[in-house]
Amino acid sequence: MAPPTPRERLLDAAEALFAERGLAAVSLRAINATAGLSPAALHYHFGSKPGLVEAILLRRMPALMARRGVLLGELSASIGPPNTASIIDAFLRPLIELLLEEPEAGLRYIRFLARAYVDGDIDTGFVLMRFEDDVANLDPLLQRALPEHPIDLVRVRLSIAIETGLRTLANTESYLRTFSRTTQLTPEQFSTVLLDFIAGGLAAPSRLAEGSAPSPHTAAARSSRDGAHGSRPGEEV
Repeated sequence: MAPPTPRERLLDAAEALFAERGLAAVSLRAINATAGLSPAALHYHFGSKPGLVEAILLRRMPALMARRGVLLGELSASIGPPNTASIIDAFLRPLIELLLEEPEAGLRYIRFLARAYVDGDIDTGFVLMRFEDDVANLDPLLQRALPEHPIDLVRVRLSIAIETGLRTLANTESYLRTFSRTTQLTPEQFSTVLLDFIAGGLAAPSRLAEGSAPSPHTAAARSSRDGAHGSRPGEEV
């Protein structure tokens, strides 16, 4: 196996440091030093921190989103309304497969995604616009599966579900250690527990009074908070 190139070493170092400390707390000098490269290396390969963040995202995101698009497309083509568990499985399955197939690299990438998503450093609007075709079936599927809930409420729940899924997958090792004395779960079994939990939350009856579900204005505000206006990922750091 060929040794990693300087570019790959920078990406690996940045993923690990960003996951541990957050984008704002990591200097370009620290990334170069961790990668064992000269102070000018990162600027040579990526130009800036936003360019580096974009490169980290795009190293794996196209394949993950393409896989997600295939799974959601298969659900959309199926006869009858889909169930919530199947939709969540299709949405998170690519990340679970990455974690199972590449435990070290997959976990590092998922930890980066989880930290950046929670800190608000990933522009979800940028990602969704770039991979619009791969998630085009998501809203229609959710509406078919959950006709009793306003779509704006479902989107709020989905935002919570994404954060929960990322943070939990990022801490899979910790969960497995914690429960190893009482419950022997494989990583695949643990992912099934997670998917069932998230699906239950999405489909749960709402306790909001009738007419008090999130309005389109509220949903738009949340989208703006998540960066849905199309700036580049990492631009604020």
